[in-house]
Amino acid sequence: MAAEGKRKRRFILPVVGLLLVILGVLWITVIFPWLEQLPLDLDEKFDFDGTFTVTNPLTGEVDEFPVRIHREWKASGTADGALLINETMTFTNTDTGEDVTERYADPSVLAVDRKTRKFNPEVDERGREGSWSPPPRLGVGDTFELYHPSARGPLPAKVVREEDFRGLNVLVIEVSGENIALGPNPEAYDMEEYLTEAKITMWVEPASGTVVDEYSLVIRSLDMTGLGLGIEEVYRSVVVYAEETIVDLMDTAKSAHTMLFWFRTILPWILIGLGAVIVLVDVLVLPRIRARRE
Repeated sequence: MAAEGKRKRRFILPVVGLLLVILGVLWITVIFPWLEQLPLDLDEKFDFDGTFTVTNPLTGEVDEFPVRIHREWKASGTADGALLINETMTFTNTDTGEDVTERYADPSVLAVDRKTRKFNPEVDERGREGSWSPPPRLGVGDTFELYHPSARGPLPAKVVREEDFRGLNVLVIEVSGENIALGPNPEAYDMEEYLTEAKITMWVEPASGTVVDEYSLVIRSLDMTGLGLGIEEVYRSVVVYAEETIVDLMDTAKSAHTMLFWFRTILPWILIGLGAVIVLVDVLVLPRIRARRE
């Protein structure tokens, strides 16, 4: 009985070692990717500052005013594997305090894949396509399609460089599109058509995909003939993250970077390494010790 008990105990170490290795591999391939998905309780708020310039193409009158934009994203459930996100925005003329939201935005429900962060056009109420936000684990030279409301569709995005942003290593992403046709002017009876040009720069913490700052230039023009002749600029917006939003997002990015470093990189390799050491000790070291004792 004693000999049988010793034989059983000899199997404990290699089994424990193998289990640790398996757990480490599962953590990398299954557990952490699941944890990395967009949270079901997503609740984010952002503020932007900017300037809007609106031109009346008939009279030539120009109205320029500073604006504060507040955006909220709040998850409300799932549908066909997509996370449903209620998006609400408010636009305020900071010169007058007037709420001008009705002119520029209305509430919407987004449908985003929790793993890829891409829109699910079959579920999304407006059929949006492309990425909702920059995906994590990007590198310089990577490209993807990012949805932008000014274009009413996806725009090409590219990681152009890596730089230091207030002590945080970030990737700089440039997004742009020109002469994007938005359709005819609903107030006209001729061939007038709206065109949009968009240029967006994003500063993104690469591990988590957190956007810590953003610059957006959108120009909307009216093609008076529909033939590319007589194009008049009717709207221009220059918008950036508000300072308080940048500070909040920097804290979020730093915390996420630390957590991801430990839970994505360090922890699984500790499990794998410890498991491998236990197995090697049982296979190579313990037999020699037992042989000497015998």
